[in-house]
Amino acid sequence: MHNNWNKTTIIFSLGADSAHPVKVTFQNAVPAPDTKQIENFGGILAQLTGLPFQSATVATQDIVA
Repeated sequence: MHNNWNKTTIIFSLGADSAHPVKVTFQNAVPAPDTKQIENFGGILAQLTGLPFQSATVATQDIVA
């Protein structure tokens, strides 16, 4: 019997200063977010913080035990 765990980490970079961005990290997010979901959530974070959304980095790990 195998158990599969999917771990997704998303790091959102916000702010006007690209040399010193504010980073917001979410772990154990949705297993396979698409580009539109990430852009939409980056927009929501921008509205909540008042900082412009710069970029996002997505890392996914699949672990089988």
